Amino acid sequence: MILIIWLLIVLFLSIMPAGGPQTNLPLDKITHIIVYGITAYIFIRNLRIRMPFLKSIFLSVILASLYGLAMELLQYAIPWRQFSLSDEAANISGALFFGILYAVKNYRSKI
Repeated sequence: MILIIWLLIVLFLSIMPAGGPQTNLPLDKITHIIVYGITAYIFIRNLRIRMPFLKSIFLSVILASLYGLAMELLQYAIPWRQFSLSDEAANISGALFFGILYAVKNYRSKI
């Protein structure tokens, strides 16, 4: 249930009109990294009870990255938003970073 609510929140944030002028500040990319890192983490928490530890992390990173791509493609179709490859790179980076962090932090207890 938490996963679905989170994905809906991300969807809402992705399609609402962007506030203020577009900038190249790193805050935007940091936000993408955090949001899709959290997305990967929530996927991990949902999948780890159904599959092996490392497989759940790998699949979660893939799913979070694909969801980020879907949001970017959706933004391409919305007049007040725009598709950005650098945003998708930040999405993937966040999912990967949080996935690796989770694996490193929890791997020893899974051996």
